[in-house]
Amino acid sequence: MTPSVRPNENPKVVNPSESDVYDRQIRLWGAEAQSKMATARVLYIHITGISSEIMKNLILAGIRGSIVDGRPYPDALCDTPTSFLPPQDRLHGSTSNDAKENNGEDAVDSGEPVAKKAKKMSVAKAIQPFVLELNPLLEECEINQETDVANIPDEFFSKFDIVVASHIGMEQAIRISKATVASKGKFYLVHAFGLHACALMDLGEGHEFRKETGKDKLSDIMTFDSYLSLENILKRELVQIKDRWHKDGPPKIYTMYRSILNYHQEKRSFPCQDSEQEFMAVTRTFLKNQGLEEDYLGDEMELKRLANCATAEISPVCSVMGGVIGNEIIKVISGKGEPATNMLFFNGEDGGCS
Repeated sequence: MTPSVRPNENPKVVNPSESDVYDRQIRLWGAEAQSKMATARVLYIHITGISSEIMKNLILAGIRGSIVDGRPYPDALCDTPTSFLPPQDRLHGSTSNDAKENNGEDAVDSGEPVAKKAKKMSVAKAIQPFVLELNPLLEECEINQETDVANIPDEFFSKFDIVVASHIGMEQAIRISKATVASKGKFYLVHAFGLHACALMDLGEGHEFRKETGKDKLSDIMTFDSYLSLENILKRELVQIKDRWHKDGPPKIYTMYRSILNYHQEKRSFPCQDSEQEFMAVTRTFLKNQGLEEDYLGDEMELKRLANCATAEISPVCSVMGGVIGNEIIKVISGKGEPATNMLFFNGEDGGCS
Protein backbone atom coordinates (compact mmCIF):
# COMPACT_ATOMS: atom_id res chain seq x y z
CA MET A 1 0.00 0.00 0.00
CA THR A 2 1.40 3.44 -0.96
CA PRO A 3 1.61 5.83 2.02
CA SER A 4 -0.45 9.00 1.65
CA VAL A 5 1.37 12.28 1.07
CA ARG A 6 0.01 15.62 2.20
CA PRO A 7 -0.21 18.48 -0.29
CA ASN A 8 2.98 20.53 -0.62
CA GLU A 9 4.92 17.76 1.06
CA ASN A 10 7.80 16.33 -0.95
CA PRO A 11 7.29 12.57 -1.24
CA LYS A 12 10.22 10.29 -0.75
CA VAL A 13 11.09 8.59 -4.00
CA VAL A 14 11.21 4.86 -3.45
CA ASN A 15 13.32 2.96 -6.00
CA PRO A 16 12.41 -0.71 -5.96
CA SER A 17 15.29 -3.12 -6.27
CA GLU A 18 15.81 -5.12 -9.44
CA SER A 19 14.99 -8.31 -7.60
CA ASP A 20 11.56 -6.89 -6.73
CA VAL A 21 10.81 -5.63 -10.22
CA TYR A 22 12.04 -8.73 -12.03
CA ASP A 23 10.84 -11.24 -9.43
CA ARG A 24 8.54 -13.17 -11.77
CA GLN A 25 11.19 -13.28 -14.49
CA ILE A 26 13.81 -14.59 -12.10
CA ARG A 27 11.46 -17.36 -11.03
CA LEU A 28 10.72 -18.17 -14.67
CA TRP A 29 14.20 -17.94 -16.23
CA GLY A 30 16.44 -18.12 -13.18
CA ALA A 31 18.87 -15.66 -11.59
CA GLU A 32 21.68 -16.59 -14.00
CA ALA A 33 19.55 -15.81 -17.04
CA GLN A 34 18.40 -12.50 -15.55
CA SER A 35 22.01 -11.60 -14.85
CA LYS A 36 22.93 -12.21 -18.49
CA MET A 37 19.98 -10.09 -19.59
CA ALA A 38 21.06 -7.26 -17.31
CA THR A 39 24.48 -7.05 -18.97
CA ALA A 40 23.31 -7.51 -22.57
CA ARG A 41 23.11 -4.61 -25.01
CA VAL A 42 20.62 -4.51 -27.87
CA LEU A 43 20.78 -2.08 -30.79
CA TYR A 44 17.64 -1.16 -32.73
CA ILE A 45 18.19 0.16 -36.25
CA HIS A 46 15.08 2.15 -37.21
CA ILE A 47 12.03 2.34 -35.00
CA THR A 48 9.13 0.67 -36.78
CA GLY A 49 5.96 -0.93 -35.53
CA ILE A 50 7.59 -4.34 -35.17
CA SER A 51 10.96 -3.18 -33.81
CA SER A 52 9.27 -0.94 -31.22
CA GLU A 53 7.28 -3.94 -29.96
CA ILE A 54 10.48 -5.94 -29.61
CA MET A 55 12.15 -3.05 -27.82
CA LYS A 56 9.21 -2.58 -25.46
CA ASN A 57 9.25 -6.25 -24.45
CA LEU A 58 13.01 -6.34 -23.89
CA ILE A 59 13.20 -2.99 -22.07
CA LEU A 60 10.51 -4.19 -19.64
CA ALA A 61 12.50 -7.40 -19.16
CA GLY A 62 15.53 -5.35 -18.07
CA ILE A 63 17.62 -5.47 -21.26
CA ARG A 64 19.35 -2.22 -22.19
CA GLY A 65 18.65 -0.75 -25.60
CA SER A 66 20.29 1.70 -27.99
CA ILE A 67 18.74 3.28 -31.08
CA VAL A 68 20.01 4.24 -34.53
CA ASP A 69 17.40 6.35 -36.30
CA GLY A 70 18.15 9.75 -37.79
CA ARG A 71 14.93 9.94 -39.79
CA PRO A 72 12.89 13.13 -39.20
CA TYR A 73 10.31 13.10 -36.45
CA PRO A 74 7.30 13.00 -36.55
CA ASP A 75 7.13 12.45 -40.33
CA ALA A 76 8.86 9.05 -40.23
CA LEU A 77 6.45 7.73 -37.57
CA CYS A 78 3.15 9.26 -38.65
CA ASP A 79 1.86 5.89 -39.93
CA THR A 80 3.80 3.68 -37.51
CA PRO A 81 1.83 1.79 -34.82
CA THR A 82 4.43 2.26 -32.09
CA SER A 83 3.35 1.91 -28.47
CA PHE A 84 5.92 4.48 -27.32
CA LEU A 85 4.18 7.60 -28.63
CA PRO A 86 0.51 8.63 -28.53
CA PRO A 87 -1.06 9.11 -31.99
CA GLN A 88 -1.35 12.90 -31.64
CA ASP A 89 2.42 13.16 -31.16
CA ARG A 90 3.04 11.39 -34.48
CA LEU A 91 0.90 13.58 -36.71
CA HIS A 92 2.37 15.92 -39.31
CA GLY A 93 2.61 19.42 -37.87
CA SER A 94 1.70 18.37 -34.34
CA THR A 95 1.52 21.20 -31.84
CA SER A 96 4.36 21.28 -29.36
CA ASN A 97 3.90 21.99 -25.66
CA ASP A 98 5.88 25.19 -26.04
CA ALA A 99 3.47 26.41 -28.72
CA LYS A 100 0.52 25.71 -26.47
CA GLU A 101 2.12 27.50 -23.51
CA ASN A 102 3.44 30.50 -25.41
CA ASN A 103 0.57 31.07 -27.81
CA GLY A 104 -2.45 29.71 -26.02
CA GLU A 105 -3.34 32.96 -24.23
CA ASP A 106 -2.89 35.11 -27.33
CA ALA A 107 -5.00 32.72 -29.37
CA VAL A 108 -7.93 33.11 -26.98
CA ASP A 109 -7.73 36.90 -27.09
CA SER A 110 -7.38 37.22 -30.83
CA GLY A 111 -9.64 34.39 -31.83
CA GLU A 112 -6.86 32.99 -34.03
CA PRO A 113 -5.96 29.28 -33.93
CA VAL A 114 -2.99 28.22 -31.83
CA ALA A 115 0.21 28.36 -33.88
CA LYS A 116 1.61 25.00 -34.75
CA LYS A 117 5.27 24.15 -34.51
CA ALA A 118 6.75 21.10 -36.14
CA LYS A 119 9.07 19.22 -33.83
CA LYS A 120 12.44 19.25 -35.48
CA MET A 121 14.28 16.25 -34.14
CA SER A 122 15.23 12.72 -35.07
CA VAL A 123 13.17 9.64 -34.30
CA ALA A 124 15.90 8.39 -31.97
CA LYS A 125 15.84 11.64 -29.97
CA ALA A 126 12.04 11.63 -29.76
CA ILE A 127 11.89 8.03 -28.52
CA GLN A 128 14.78 8.33 -26.02
CA PRO A 129 12.87 9.76 -23.00
CA PHE A 130 10.01 7.28 -23.41
CA VAL A 131 12.43 4.35 -23.24
CA LEU A 132 13.79 5.58 -19.91
CA GLU A 133 10.26 6.19 -18.65
CA LEU A 134 9.31 2.62 -19.54
CA ASN A 135 12.01 1.20 -17.26
CA PRO A 136 13.77 3.75 -15.01
CA LEU A 137 16.05 1.02 -13.65
CA LEU A 138 17.97 1.05 -16.93
CA GLU A 139 20.46 3.72 -17.90
CA GLU A 140 19.51 6.35 -20.48
CA CYS A 141 19.15 4.92 -23.94
CA GLU A 142 22.16 5.62 -26.17
CA ILE A 143 21.17 7.09 -29.54
CA ASN A 144 22.83 7.58 -32.91
CA GLN A 145 21.16 10.17 -35.16
CA GLU A 146 22.91 9.28 -38.41
CA THR A 147 20.36 9.47 -41.22
CA ASP A 148 22.15 7.00 -43.50
CA VAL A 149 23.06 3.66 -41.94
CA ALA A 150 25.69 3.18 -44.64
CA ASN A 151 27.76 5.95 -43.00
CA ILE A 152 28.05 4.06 -39.69
CA PRO A 153 31.29 2.01 -39.50
CA ASP A 154 31.33 -1.71 -38.76
CA GLU A 155 33.09 -1.09 -35.43
CA PHE A 156 29.98 0.58 -34.05
CA PHE A 157 27.84 -2.55 -34.44
CA SER A 158 30.47 -4.87 -33.01
CA LYS A 159 29.96 -3.58 -29.46
CA PHE A 160 26.39 -4.89 -29.22
CA ASP A 161 25.25 -8.39 -28.23
CA ILE A 162 22.11 -8.18 -30.36
CA VAL A 163 21.27 -6.00 -33.37
CA VAL A 164 17.66 -5.71 -34.52
CA ALA A 165 17.26 -3.96 -37.88
CA SER A 166 14.10 -2.97 -39.72
CA HIS A 167 13.39 -1.15 -42.99
CA ILE A 168 16.89 -1.46 -44.39
CA GLY A 169 18.02 -2.95 -47.68
CA MET A 170 19.85 -6.22 -48.34
CA GLU A 171 23.26 -4.65 -48.85
CA GLN A 172 23.34 -2.92 -45.48
CA ALA A 173 21.65 -5.84 -43.72
CA ILE A 174 24.38 -8.21 -44.88
CA ARG A 175 27.15 -5.77 -43.96
CA ILE A 176 25.80 -5.13 -40.48
CA SER A 177 25.11 -8.82 -39.82
CA LYS A 178 28.70 -9.68 -40.73
CA ALA A 179 30.08 -7.00 -38.40
CA THR A 180 27.78 -8.11 -35.58
CA VAL A 181 28.39 -11.84 -35.88
CA ALA A 182 32.16 -11.37 -36.27
CA SER A 183 32.22 -10.04 -32.69
CA LYS A 184 30.04 -12.92 -31.40
CA GLY A 185 26.83 -10.88 -31.59
CA LYS A 186 23.47 -11.94 -33.07
CA PHE A 187 21.59 -10.21 -35.88
CA TYR A 188 17.83 -10.02 -36.56
CA LEU A 189 16.27 -8.50 -39.68
CA VAL A 190 12.55 -7.86 -39.10
CA HIS A 191 9.83 -6.50 -41.36
CA ALA A 192 6.04 -6.31 -41.22
CA PHE A 193 3.95 -5.66 -44.31
CA GLY A 194 0.17 -5.67 -44.13
CA LEU A 195 -1.09 -8.88 -42.54
CA HIS A 196 2.31 -10.55 -42.78
CA ALA A 197 5.64 -10.34 -40.97
CA CYS A 198 9.03 -11.90 -41.53
CA ALA A 199 12.20 -12.23 -39.46
CA LEU A 200 15.60 -13.45 -40.64
CA MET A 201 18.17 -14.42 -38.01
CA ASP A 202 21.92 -14.80 -38.06
CA LEU A 203 23.27 -16.28 -34.82
CA GLY A 204 26.72 -17.00 -36.22
CA GLU A 205 28.67 -20.22 -36.01
CA GLY A 206 28.73 -22.37 -32.93
CA HIS A 207 25.83 -20.80 -31.01
CA GLU A 208 25.48 -22.70 -27.73
CA PHE A 209 22.20 -23.37 -25.96
CA ARG A 210 20.50 -25.82 -23.63
CA LYS A 211 17.35 -27.43 -24.98
CA GLU A 212 14.28 -27.75 -22.77
CA THR A 213 13.63 -31.42 -22.10
CA GLY A 214 10.79 -31.09 -19.61
CA LYS A 215 9.47 -28.91 -16.83
CA ASP A 216 12.48 -27.14 -15.26
CA LYS A 217 14.77 -29.54 -17.12
CA LEU A 218 17.47 -28.60 -19.60
CA SER A 219 19.77 -30.68 -21.74
CA ASP A 220 23.53 -30.47 -21.76
CA ILE A 221 25.02 -27.69 -23.84
CA MET A 222 24.24 -28.10 -27.52
CA THR A 223 25.64 -26.27 -30.55
CA PHE A 224 24.22 -25.03 -33.85
CA ASP A 225 26.84 -26.19 -36.34
CA SER A 226 24.95 -25.56 -39.57
CA TYR A 227 23.37 -22.17 -38.91
CA LEU A 228 23.28 -20.20 -42.16
CA SER A 229 24.58 -16.64 -42.31
CA LEU A 230 22.24 -13.88 -43.46
CA GLU A 231 24.32 -13.50 -46.62
CA ASN A 232 23.89 -17.18 -47.50
CA ILE A 233 20.15 -16.96 -46.81
CA LEU A 234 19.58 -13.96 -49.05
CA LYS A 235 21.82 -15.19 -51.85
CA ARG A 236 20.22 -18.60 -52.08
CA GLU A 237 17.83 -18.98 -55.01
CA LEU A 238 14.19 -19.13 -54.01
CA VAL A 239 13.60 -22.29 -56.00
CA GLN A 240 16.07 -24.09 -53.69
CA ILE A 241 14.26 -23.13 -50.49
CA LYS A 242 11.94 -25.96 -49.50
CA ASP A 243 11.15 -27.88 -46.35
CA ARG A 244 8.62 -30.41 -45.11
CA TRP A 245 5.94 -27.70 -44.87
CA HIS A 246 6.75 -26.11 -48.23
CA LYS A 247 7.51 -28.97 -50.60
CA ASP A 248 6.21 -27.28 -53.74
CA GLY A 249 8.18 -24.06 -53.42
CA PRO A 250 9.50 -21.43 -51.00
CA PRO A 251 7.22 -19.99 -48.31
CA LYS A 252 4.97 -17.33 -49.82
CA ILE A 253 5.66 -14.81 -47.04
CA TYR A 254 9.41 -15.17 -47.48
CA THR A 255 9.03 -14.84 -51.26
CA MET A 256 7.00 -11.68 -50.75
CA TYR A 257 9.67 -10.21 -48.49
CA ARG A 258 12.46 -11.15 -50.87
CA SER A 259 10.53 -9.41 -53.66
CA ILE A 260 10.30 -6.27 -51.53
CA LEU A 261 14.04 -6.44 -50.75
CA ASN A 262 14.85 -7.04 -54.41
CA TYR A 263 12.92 -3.94 -55.45
CA HIS A 264 14.75 -1.90 -52.79
CA GLN A 265 18.05 -3.28 -54.05
CA GLU A 266 17.30 -2.15 -57.61
CA LYS A 267 15.48 1.15 -56.96
CA ARG A 268 16.98 2.19 -53.59
CA SER A 269 13.52 2.65 -52.11
CA PHE A 270 10.71 0.46 -50.88
CA PRO A 271 7.70 -0.03 -53.17
CA CYS A 272 4.56 2.01 -52.61
CA GLN A 273 1.30 2.89 -54.31
CA ASP A 274 3.04 5.24 -56.75
CA SER A 275 5.43 2.51 -57.90
CA GLU A 276 3.04 -0.43 -58.08
CA GLN A 277 3.34 -0.83 -61.86
CA GLU A 278 7.13 -0.75 -61.69
CA PHE A 279 7.14 -3.14 -58.73
CA MET A 280 4.96 -5.59 -60.64
CA ALA A 281 7.36 -5.65 -63.61
CA VAL A 282 10.49 -5.90 -61.45
CA THR A 283 9.00 -8.67 -59.30
CA ARG A 284 7.89 -10.82 -62.21
CA THR A 285 11.39 -10.67 -63.66
CA PHE A 286 12.87 -11.43 -60.24
CA LEU A 287 10.66 -14.49 -59.69
CA LYS A 288 11.52 -15.83 -63.14
CA ASN A 289 15.25 -15.38 -62.47
CA GLN A 290 14.80 -17.22 -59.17
CA GLY A 291 13.41 -20.28 -60.95
CA LEU A 292 9.75 -19.63 -60.12
CA GLU A 293 6.69 -18.91 -62.21
CA GLU A 294 5.97 -15.22 -62.79
CA ASP A 295 2.58 -15.61 -61.09
CA TYR A 296 3.96 -17.45 -58.02
CA LEU A 297 2.74 -14.58 -55.82
CA GLY A 298 -0.55 -14.19 -57.65
CA ASP A 299 -2.00 -12.07 -60.39
CA GLU A 300 -1.55 -8.39 -61.17
CA MET A 301 -3.91 -7.31 -58.40
CA GLU A 302 -2.00 -9.33 -55.78
CA LEU A 303 1.33 -7.76 -56.78
CA LYS A 304 -0.15 -4.27 -56.68
CA ARG A 305 -1.54 -5.01 -53.23
CA LEU A 306 1.90 -6.13 -52.06
CA ALA A 307 3.45 -2.90 -53.38
CA ASN A 308 0.85 -0.85 -51.49
CA CYS A 309 1.48 -2.59 -48.16
CA ALA A 310 5.25 -3.13 -48.46
CA THR A 311 5.91 -0.86 -45.47
CA ALA A 312 2.36 -0.66 -44.07
CA GLU A 313 2.28 -2.03 -40.53
CA ILE A 314 -0.75 -3.24 -38.59
CA SER A 315 -0.61 -3.10 -34.81
CA PRO A 316 -1.79 -6.68 -34.01
CA VAL A 317 0.68 -8.17 -36.50
CA CYS A 318 3.52 -6.14 -34.97
CA SER A 319 2.45 -7.12 -31.46
CA VAL A 320 2.37 -10.85 -32.19
CA MET A 321 5.64 -10.96 -34.12
CA GLY A 322 7.30 -8.56 -31.69
CA GLY A 323 6.44 -10.89 -28.83
CA VAL A 324 7.76 -13.93 -30.68
CA ILE A 325 11.05 -12.26 -31.62
CA GLY A 326 11.44 -10.80 -28.13
CA ASN A 327 11.16 -14.29 -26.70
CA GLU A 328 13.68 -15.59 -29.24
CA ILE A 329 16.17 -12.92 -28.22
CA ILE A 330 15.74 -13.75 -24.54
CA LYS A 331 16.41 -17.43 -25.35
CA VAL A 332 19.57 -16.46 -27.22
CA ILE A 333 20.85 -14.18 -24.45
CA SER A 334 20.08 -16.63 -21.65
CA GLY A 335 21.14 -19.75 -23.55
CA LYS A 336 17.97 -21.48 -22.37
CA GLY A 337 15.77 -23.03 -25.03
CA GLU A 338 16.39 -23.96 -28.64
CA PRO A 339 16.23 -20.86 -30.87
CA ALA A 340 14.42 -20.72 -34.19
CA THR A 341 16.45 -21.64 -37.25
CA ASN A 342 17.12 -18.72 -39.60
CA MET A 343 13.53 -17.67 -40.43
CA LEU A 344 10.23 -16.89 -38.76
CA PHE A 345 6.99 -15.92 -40.51
CA PHE A 346 3.62 -14.70 -39.27
CA ASN A 347 0.46 -14.84 -41.35
CA GLY A 348 -2.23 -12.55 -39.98
CA GLU A 349 -4.82 -14.07 -42.31
CA ASP A 350 -4.91 -17.37 -40.40
CA GLY A 351 -2.82 -16.56 -37.32
CA GLY A 352 -0.13 -19.06 -38.27
CA CYS A 353 3.48 -18.60 -37.18
CA SER A 354 6.23 -20.79 -38.62
